[in-house]
Amino acid sequence: MAFREPNKRELKVIKKALSYFGSKNFLEKYSVLVREAEGRKELFALSKDLAEFLKKLDPDVVCNAGIKVGEVGNRLRLSLEGSFWLVRKDNKKVWVNERGEMLFLYGRDIFSSSVVRAGDFGENETVFVSNKHGDIIGIGKSRFPAEKIWDVDPDRVVIENLTDRGEYIRHAKLYESF
Repeated sequence: MAFREPNKRELKVIKKALSYFGSKNFLEKYSVLVREAEGRKELFALSKDLAEFLKKLDPDVVCNAGIKVGEVGNRLRLSLEGSFWLVRKDNKKVWVNERGEMLFLYGRDIFSSSVVRAGDFGENETVFVSNKHGDIIGIGKSRFPAEKIWDVDPDRVVIENLTDRGEYIRHAKLYESF
């Protein structure tokens, strides 16, 4: 369960995802380390100073460091914290009003009437749910393409809740990546 530097293939996947989400310069500011656990390759972000310090320690001593931003495989699957840090482009985002934000943070799905703005995404895609200030409050799955959300009945679910910031309070599924 030791931390290691990403290999060439993993680094390529990470860089491609960072470019896609509008965070190309992330690796200039932070270091990323991979920890293999239970068949998953978890990706952690930490300061460059902390990464250098960890290299000097016995790898078996360190069990956790930094913030888990996702899991790397054939693609980068972001965790909730990773999406908050890394997603800068608006194409896979949906913005909700205050009522939609409150319901989403309580674990509910998003209705068409709660959506105030939508980026560019298709049906059954992972989307990032933002409040009116642009803060990512969770990750969801779209039931409709972005352009069709406005044509749906106001009481119909358009985004399924996969994870939200309220889960930290409810003590459920804290570190899943989507």
